[in-house]
Amino acid sequence: MAEIIKKASIAKTATYSDLGASGWMLAFVKGVLANWMVTVGAMMLFVSRSTTGKVVTMWLPIMIFFALGYEHSVVNMFVLPAGIILGAPVTIADWWVWNQIPVTLGNIFAGSVLTGLALYLTHKPRKSAVV
Repeated sequence: MAEIIKKASIAKTATYSDLGASGWMLAFVKGVLANWMVTVGAMMLFVSRSTTGKVVTMWLPIMIFFALGYEHSVVNMFVLPAGIILGAPVTIADWWVWNQIPVTLGNIFAGSVLTGLALYLTHKPRKSAVV
């Protein structure tokens, strides 16, 4: 398990740093897609009345996020420090510059704009008609 975590830590930093600015943008986009799936999963709770339906509809977008290897800042707050502690050749600066900062910014953008703003614009209160 330690070797898997170390390899994941290297993949989540070295891959992006090798690509330079394109790698930083790739981490950002993967962060956007991850948090969009997570927030959509949370909203899918409202499409079913049964507990089983709620679980299944929430599960699908979140499993898409995991299956496609998107980046989520909260997940990376465990994986990367664990890899560093276990001896992966990753520095704290590598973690923050090439992963945590772009992924967190992508997560914030997806949660606030792609989900939050979209829900606000489609469900904002209507003004009362003047009688």
